[in-house]
Amino acid sequence: MLTAVIIVLSLLLLILAIVTGALWVSRKHLSSQISSLVIERDQAREQAKISGEQTSDLKTQLELARQELTQKTQAFEDAQKQAKDTFASLANETLNKTSEQFLQLAKKSLESENKDATAALEQRKQAIESMLKPIREQLEQHAKAVTEMEKNREGAYQGLRQQITNLLESQQHLSQTTTQLSTALKGSSASRGRWGELALRRIVELAGMVNYCDFDEQVSIWKGNEQQRPDMVVHLPSDRNIVIDSKAVGESYLKAMEMDDEQQRTELIKQHANQIESRVRDLSRKDYTSGFTNAPDFVVLFIPGDSFLPPAMQAKPSLVEDALSRGVVIATPSTLVSLLKVVAMGWREQQLAENAQKVTEQATVLHERVATVIGHMEKLGKSLDTAVGHYNKMTSSFESRVLVSTKRLEEMGIKSAKTLPEALPELEATPRELRSTENGES
Repeated sequence: MLTAVIIVLSLLLLILAIVTGALWVSRKHLSSQISSLVIERDQAREQAKISGEQTSDLKTQLELARQELTQKTQAFEDAQKQAKDTFASLANETLNKTSEQFLQLAKKSLESENKDATAALEQRKQAIESMLKPIREQLEQHAKAVTEMEKNREGAYQGLRQQITNLLESQQHLSQTTTQLSTALKGSSASRGRWGELALRRIVELAGMVNYCDFDEQVSIWKGNEQQRPDMVVHLPSDRNIVIDSKAVGESYLKAMEMDDEQQRTELIKQHANQIESRVRDLSRKDYTSGFTNAPDFVVLFIPGDSFLPPAMQAKPSLVEDALSRGVVIATPSTLVSLLKVVAMGWREQQLAENAQKVTEQATVLHERVATVIGHMEKLGKSLDTAVGHYNKMTSSFESRVLVSTKRLEEMGIKSAKTLPEALPELEATPRELRSTENGES
């Protein structure tokens, strides 16, 4: 047990020696380390002193650098802001100028197109007006001509009715004045001739004819060296003429009417027929028709009394046929009025035909001018259609090339106070084509 204690103590002493040795070594080492550390401390202090000075300088430099950085940052921000503002201003100004220049260019182009179109339209308008003016005049003349034709036609019918009434009144008047005429016919040959001329003039006036226009009295013509003077020349349409000579051959007839003896009356009626036949031969020999151009191949022998011819035809039935074979037409007041009525109506019909021909000619001219105006209107419509097409092409080009770039500037925040449209309006209207229908509507 003691041994164990000794061993334990030995071990403890050994451990203590070891520990002491270790502590001594450690102390020596620690002393050495402490010396080193002191030296290092001193060096560190010296270095720290130097570092402190450097740190102070560095702090000063750092502060200066910070201040310089702050200034540069502020200057950069100011420059960036100024550059941004300048760029925005320049962009807006450029955009405004570009937009303004484009708008001015577009305006000038549109004004030029509009001016040209307006000038062309004005020229077309003036041309159409200049062409429509004679058309209006032609239409007015056509309307006047048609109205005048209707008035003339109505006037002709009204005049015919009035003239028939006048003829009946004249017939009654002639019947009432038979006694007075018989007295005149029993007078001299000059008085009978004068009465025949007055009766002839009265008849042509009743027929609606006008002196020096539809007929002439006592016209002198020359046949070789011989002067002839028929009582009246009636003018026909187409420059034709009818020669009328009045013969008052009623003396024997009036005497026969006063006779109670039938044989004497018959003899006087034969004398009356012979007197008419003698006048027919005289007119046939005078050959009045050869003195007029376009004259018919007959002459009218006017007997101023409807009652004078029937008794003569009873006494000589071939009297009228023989007269016609000699180129002489025997006419009494009633038959002469009918003949002159036909002549007067022929004049009116010729005037109506001439008016109708003029209307036809004017209508032809009107149709031609209307066709010409329609041609100009079609050309004008095509020009307007072309102008609309050019405008739509320009707006399409502006939208696809200029407006898109401008929209991109807006997306970058570069824009003015004005708002750009999404798209320019497109003209879709086209000129209406002319067309006609059966009922005249278009």
